[in-house]
Amino acid sequence: MFKTENYYHIDYLAQAGVTETCLYSLCNLIQTNADLTDARLLTSEQSHAFIFKDQFDNYYIIRSGFSSGYPGEGPKGLAKALAILKKHQINIEEVPIPSKLLNKLNKSLLTDQDIDFIFQQKIIRPIRLHDYIYPFGGEVNQALKQKRYYLLELPYSIIDDRIFDLALLFKQDPDSALSKAYKRLEDIIRQRTNLNEASTRLFSQVFQGKNALLTWDVPDHSEIQGRIDLFKGTYMAFRNARAHREKEENLVHQYREFLLINELYLIEKEAILIIHDE
Repeated sequence: MFKTENYYHIDYLAQAGVTETCLYSLCNLIQTNADLTDARLLTSEQSHAFIFKDQFDNYYIIRSGFSSGYPGEGPKGLAKALAILKKHQINIEEVPIPSKLLNKLNKSLLTDQDIDFIFQQKIIRPIRLHDYIYPFGGEVNQALKQKRYYLLELPYSIIDDRIFDLALLFKQDPDSALSKAYKRLEDIIRQRTNLNEASTRLFSQVFQGKNALLTWDVPDHSEIQGRIDLFKGTYMAFRNARAHREKEENLVHQYREFLLINELYLIEKEAILIIHDE
């Protein structure tokens, strides 16, 4: 078989000349593709783009929203991008490309021959990637700590099926999704045990004491106590405040709280019923 002109699958990301979109696209790509195997910084004079390849021979292009050689957002963005890649332990090499090829890249017009040409280019030596980062070291470190370029999203693959609908609701109304998740968990435990107590008291009666109704098959009793404390502590620290007053909330904190309540669902699912002798 002969390879056709458009054999390679190429995804073009971000907007050329707009550094912020390039940084967001880069972090989204890294977060959703764990199998990136090859990375190139494409340099055409003072303009830069990125190309990535995964294990299935798919290609991902970050258009040229980066630059170098002067103070400004483009060079600062390049420094951040390279530092992010380093943090994720993604090895990257720099290669030169002609300005005509960079223009084709920005217009989403690369051919198979263009892709082959890029990966056949001689890697720039000595390595100068650190030189792009050095002038903006302080701002780059601050940006990495903030993590603001990463996409905020719930990992649906680990969400308990019983609150999957609430994970979808979370995008529109986080407070409602969280409040319903707490109430639903209490109802599930009440139905399993035929008890009708309020949250913290409910968990104490269900999981603790000689008349406990649910437990876990784990080798160390301290693990059981730790799980009980997690139930009680989560409700005391988060659910009670949500139920009793309006809160000025940070979206990141709401994501963390939803994952915490999701963990309670997963732990509850692992609990086994204790059969008491009559």
